[in-house]
Amino acid sequence: MPNNQPKQKQRRRGRTWLTWIVVIVVVLVGLDFGARAFAESRIASQIKSHGFPAKPSVSIAGFPFLTQVAAREFHQITISSSDIKEGPITVTSLHVVADSVKVNSSFSGGTAGPVHGTVLISLGALGNALSAAGPLTGFLGGGGLKVTSVGNTEVKGSLNLAGGLVSWSATWKVVAAGPDEIELQLVSSNGLPSGLASSAQTIKLPLKSLPLGLQMTGGLNSSSNGINVDVKADSISFGS
Repeated sequence: MPNNQPKQKQRRRGRTWLTWIVVIVVVLVGLDFGARAFAESRIASQIKSHGFPAKPSVSIAGFPFLTQVAAREFHQITISSSDIKEGPITVTSLHVVADSVKVNSSFSGGTAGPVHGTVLISLGALGNALSAAGPLTGFLGGGGLKVTSVGNTEVKGSLNLAGGLVSWSATWKVVAAGPDEIELQLVSSNGLPSGLASSAQTIKLPLKSLPLGLQMTGGLNSSSNGINVDVKADSISFGS
């Protein structure tokens, strides 16, 4: 009768090695994700002072991560933030991607670039800006203006007060006026008081102090979510 003990020992030895390999892989993956989470939080803390109202969200792309740590260079990071005050406008959200992120030997700072992405100004934020700080504020009394999107580059403001006794609407084309300003150019109006016609012709909304030195690229569009503005920066630095 054949002796199967050597084969059984070999199978048990093979299963043991396989188990150890799986354990080692799981540990390495855990270390990789743990190191990534630590680095994301560290970079977010370092760039917070570059125009963000609160610590932004940072996500580092690429796997494995530890090889990027060894090279002190991350291929790409995504930075997200929200509720960024820009003069009369509040930027609803910011979402940008930074390429070629290089950190110093102590991992206390670094550089990145180019940076590109979008900022969103919601229609509600646009209405609040026009009501509270725009040229129409004296008439609006600080509120009551409803803004809707009526095309890829147009928005409509409507006011209906006192059960319809005060009612008007105006449509503006949204354009980029240079690298740091949005302009609303009046296209048409209905019932707009003559005293407001001149001030409503062109309404300027500055975006002069976006985080990370970001500037508009000229690309923008209007949708039900609001005004999406393309932004970029050639390079940024963070930390010390």
